Amino acid sequence: MRTSLIIGAGQLGSRHLQGLVKYLGQLEIYVLDPSIESLKIAQEREKEITHQHKIIYTQSWEILPDFFDIVILATNANIRESIINKLLENHKVRFLILEKVLFQELGAYQRVHELLVKHNVITYVNHSRRMFESYGNLKVNIDTNSQSVYSVVGGNWGLGCNALHFLDLFVYLSGKKLQDLNVNSIKDELLESSREGFAEFTGTLTGHLTDGSFFSITSLKGESSSITVTIFNNEQRFIIQEGETPQIYQLVKKNLFSCKNDVFKVQYQSELTTNIAVGLLENDFCTLPTYDEARHTHELFLTTMLEKYNKITGLQATILPVT
Repeated sequence: MRTSLIIGAGQLGSRHLQGLVKYLGQLEIYVLDPSIESLKIAQEREKEITHQHKIIYTQSWEILPDFFDIVILATNANIRESIINKLLENHKVRFLILEKVLFQELGAYQRVHELLVKHNVITYVNHSRRMFESYGNLKVNIDTNSQSVYSVVGGNWGLGCNALHFLDLFVYLSGKKLQDLNVNSIKDELLESSREGFAEFTGTLTGHLTDGSFFSITSLKGESSSITVTIFNNEQRFIIQEGETPQIYQLVKKNLFSCKNDVFKVQYQSELTTNIAVGLLENDFCTLPTYDEARHTHELFLTTMLEKYNKITGLQATILPVT
């Protein structure tokens, strides 16, 4: 029987659990969290789905087996490095899935890289939009031979916590790497995050990909509103409305920029984690970026946003309190 572990049984971890129990093969799934309340949430959500897997809920590392096929680490960023250290000191792991923001401190990226290499762990970062069917179809159709202009706009959606998802989306769709970031249009104020102990930003993050393509990522201050993604180049215009009424609008030069629209398929973590399990356990394959692929984007984001954080606070911090 294949064995898996979810560390962190809160809102996101419980959705990962729902995804694993939808997997048609037989799994032994451990769910680890120090919080009884989080474990109860996970158990309630597990019971929403009929399955035949073996689920073990625990607050203790001591009962965990020596080997896991898949480990999903769904904790906050501030404790992620220490959890990885503890995990790999005592357990053999074949595949490891990490959430963003990977780490809050720059040095952690190299330290964890060395640890993953030492223990031969194949590691992916859960930038889940790479797994959306609609974005996969879009990637096939985008002209990546010329520069594009990418943008994201939404209301109060958590720029510090979530911008990395869209930076990775641009990297994925274009096939290029991140070149530079600019924080001059991010507002000089911090907002309280919805997660206690973390900070948030509003305004616009801008930058370029290595082919010169420009992008902007905007979180408007005020009421929350759904996200719109746009991709423009000489030959094509794509407008993706992710929320409310999810649609993709496509305008192509050869068709005189007449508008064609299709439904944008929103895929939730409870569905995507099933696909992760199928890919890894049956085909040794995953469309998520590897740790090494995602690391460059995360390090540049952390370095640039930390400069902004220190400017706002007057500190000389080495830790960026986002998760």
